[in-house]
Amino acid sequence: MENGEWLDSYLSFLGVERNLSQATIQSYEEDLRHFVYWADERESKISDLKPENLDEFLTQIAGREDYSPTSVARHFSSLRGFLKFLLREKVFPYSTDSLLATPRIGHYLPQCLTREEVDSIFEKIQELSKAPERDTALLELLYSEGLRIAEALSIRIQDIDFENEWITPIGKGNKQRLVPLGEKAKENLKAWMQGPRLALSPKSDTIILNSRGGKMTRMGAWKLIQKYTAHLNKHVTPHTFRHSFATHCLEAGMDLRVLQELLGHANVTTTQIYTHISDQMIQEEHRTFHPREIGKR
Repeated sequence: MENGEWLDSYLSFLGVERNLSQATIQSYEEDLRHFVYWADERESKISDLKPENLDEFLTQIAGREDYSPTSVARHFSSLRGFLKFLLREKVFPYSTDSLLATPRIGHYLPQCLTREEVDSIFEKIQELSKAPERDTALLELLYSEGLRIAEALSIRIQDIDFENEWITPIGKGNKQRLVPLGEKAKENLKAWMQGPRLALSPKSDTIILNSRGGKMTRMGAWKLIQKYTAHLNKHVTPHTFRHSFATHCLEAGMDLRVLQELLGHANVTTTQIYTHISDQMIQEEHRTFHPREIGKR
């Protein structure tokens, strides 16, 4: 059977044998369609997937900002039930008892850059970029201001108030918010915006432009970030810088509600994911550096 056929079989099982309501079954289907689509894109049968492949999928789910921690947990629960069904049908060969246990959710939280890694990326821009002022300005919007990539690429000159040191991105739902403009970000944004290249009749009113003077695309930004982070042993995406911004702010003692406002989260539960990231980092640092732990490795 194909992946989609196994999903249909599972949904029938939920209705006939577990007597779940149609609304509940539809909720399961919405979550699991993402998994089936992901497996089909890989041209992989579910029976051929290994635990590390599931880790890859779940990391993607946990890293999506449009999913709250509750939504992530629901996806894990839906997938666990589906895989238990497939295990009973002798389609999936691995036990899900530990593979998708709730405490492992922290394992899939987005990677965070260290401050040293962030500094090294800015250094790589100076070394490798054909337009270092522009690329530094982009990274300042992502990391120093904590913007989403879509917000950063849509920032216009009129959205930045250098005198009062505010930046006004337009986030999800076309909602504006105020984000303080830090001194370093202000300095680097000015260097790009007041330079000659931005003044040469751009085809867009946004400040992050491509080499032809038009608005830079997400793919264009992604390629630049891949180039400047190739030296790191991490999977870095544009959103990694926003995650790092939030984590570093919390580590420095910022109030969670203030961080919620800076990130533009409608609900504080979405922001709370970063408290888990910080806890995870504390545990990793303890295991790495405490003398009673070093000898165990």
